[in-house]
Amino acid sequence: MVVYRAHGAGRIAAREQDTLVLELAEGLSVTLRVERARELLRPLLSEADLLRVQETLRDEQAPSEPLWLKRKKDTELKVAGGDPLRLAEVVRDGALRERKLIAKRTGSQFSASEKSLYLKARRLLSGEIGLAHGLEPAEADAWIEEQLDATA
Repeated sequence: MVVYRAHGAGRIAAREQDTLVLELAEGLSVTLRVERARELLRPLLSEADLLRVQETLRDEQAPSEPLWLKRKKDTELKVAGGDPLRLAEVVRDGALRERKLIAKRTGSQFSASEKSLYLKARRLLSGEIGLAHGLEPAEADAWIEEQLDATA
């Protein structure tokens, strides 16, 4: 089991002389040269990583409110990097921002691109947590929600 940055967790399905074939979520299959795989793949998160993710999700720190374009660029970099702590930050900040919008009852919502980045980060994080700890996708997502609710 490995993580391929912005594409998520999966397994090495085959290894040939100088290539690897990865099977990722949603039927995505990727072939990488071994040298490139060494650059782009990392192991699944450890128990220690999971505890840091849990702390990050539970952190009540209010997200900064920079202009959307800066926030979007920062969020895109975090999601593309695929680091579980950065993904947890995106998920936490997105959930806090969404709660704030709902509480204001102004009718304003996430923009489509902001919602898309938030959902992608959450999907990548729950997928990795699920594979690393033997949870079904719904169970991993419920675990994330439980951590977010601990701050609410």
